[in-house]
Amino acid sequence: MSVFIEKEAKTVEQAIDKGLAQMGIHREDVEIEIVSLGSAGFLGIFGGKPAKVRLKVLPQPRVKRLVEGILEKMDIPGMVSSFHEEGNLLVATIDSFEGEKYLQANQGAAITAMEYLINKIYRDSEYEVRLDIGGFREKQNDDLKTRALQLAAKVKESGQEHKMEPMPPHQRKIVHKTLENNPDVKTFAVGNADFRRVIIAPRLPGDKPGQRGTPSAPRHEGGDRGKFRGAPKGRGPQPRPAGKVQPQARPVPPKPQSAGKVQPQARPVPPKPQPARERPAPRPVNDFKSRSKSPKGPRPQTAVKTDNSLRSTTVASGMASRPAEPFVPRGKKAKGGR
Repeated sequence: MSVFIEKEAKTVEQAIDKGLAQMGIHREDVEIEIVSLGSAGFLGIFGGKPAKVRLKVLPQPRVKRLVEGILEKMDIPGMVSSFHEEGNLLVATIDSFEGEKYLQANQGAAITAMEYLINKIYRDSEYEVRLDIGGFREKQNDDLKTRALQLAAKVKESGQEHKMEPMPPHQRKIVHKTLENNPDVKTFAVGNADFRRVIIAPRLPGDKPGQRGTPSAPRHEGGDRGKFRGAPKGRGPQPRPAGKVQPQARPVPPKPQSAGKVQPQARPVPPKPQPARERPAPRPVNDFKSRSKSPKGPRPQTAVKTDNSLRSTTVASGMASRPAEPFVPRGKKAKGGR
């Protein structure tokens, strides 16, 4: 869709300046359409109508400044000489004698990168920008058509489909248009975003001429990097084909409780008190002091009778008595002894 806004002011110039300030662009970047000139009214006070303008953004001036700015950063002298539209394509022709060979080298890798950058910047525009220099795009399109016809003949002979390299949308469209009415092959695209590519496959008996084919199985195409090719066939035991994977059942969410009277939470029941255990009787203290203390009361009287000659002791308390051995000093022998 075209990007445009409408603005009102007392005069046409004020309305234009107001719209340009809001969009942040220059006057040469828009197409101005005056909707109403407005009127001053009676004595310039009563019944006046504001002026109204419609500003439509033009992509050509913005693309021209951006392309020439990129060429200046690349130190390539050049300028955009002309624009022409092909449906929703806006083709900008670059005039650069010194940079022609550089931009066309490696199948136009530099000019393709510039196209990608510009289309990302102006992704909200209704046009898709294409760049051409020295008739390179026209020659590239002719080479692509010739290559598509050669691959179609190869697919017809081998009976196997052929996968082309990733291409931008306008080049994929050229391949589809070239082989659209071919009775032997059909084309379809697989992949995502910038890695989308065209597949040329044999046409089946039920396929109608002019009808674009569809992939027989879901494909997930990406870039050439990180591509899994699998183990080579014929080396080691081959795995058995897995059966159909059953989808896992989703867990059933709990049913929400109906909104009603909020039930009070039950208080926790305190544990029953257990009876206290009886303390054991204290043990008697048996220490040195208690043992050293003598029992209370009168001590039993003992009568001791000493016989110096026999040195015997008789206990009057009724205990057995025995004669004591005579005292012999050291160094002397007892009388009657051996």
